[in-house]
Amino acid sequence: MIRLFFISIVIVFLSACSTIEPSITEYRIIANNIISKSDLNGCKNKSLKVAQAFSSSSLMSLKMDYVLLNNKTFSYSQARWSDTPNRAISLELLQVIRDSGLFKYTQSAKTRSKSDFILETYIEDFVQYYSNDLSKSYVKILISSSLIDLKTNSIISAKTFKTKVESTSADAIGGVKALNKALSDILMQNTDWLSEICK
Repeated sequence: MIRLFFISIVIVFLSACSTIEPSITEYRIIANNIISKSDLNGCKNKSLKVAQAFSSSSLMSLKMDYVLLNNKTFSYSQARWSDTPNRAISLELLQVIRDSGLFKYTQSAKTRSKSDFILETYIEDFVQYYSNDLSKSYVKILISSSLIDLKTNSIISAKTFKTKVESTSADAIGGVKALNKALSDILMQNTDWLSEICK
């Protein structure tokens, strides 16, 4: 009887311990409200491949990092990305250009079909920054793009896009909202740049 009592106590204790630790919240990178200038037809007879973005190894992880203004990098313990920023941004870029209708075909660089151009992208900055007292935060995105002619292997045009957006709250969800808003702005700038090339 006493043994059964102690076993019951241990089970209750272990089950209580398993519910103390909060679950990890996963966040998605989504660009919204992209308005593109698709009334140009200079590239309507051309095809484009969008390469997987280049980035630092930290953007190939599900960890959600943030930076204090003293340049120390940390990771949120109870928040992470549902997909790596590198992959998510690459997919969003592909979708936005495809939706713009600037090119006859827009597809992933993984396809085996031939193409006229390839778009290469390097994600240099995609992170939330905090003041040293953690009371305020903002996000910065810095992305460089190059449009390459696959027949000549020459760069047709290259440009760097950057933006900074204040977070509505100094926490993970505030950072995610700001990053998604900033990414939408960057992708719109990128599409406008491609539109200018297609004149």
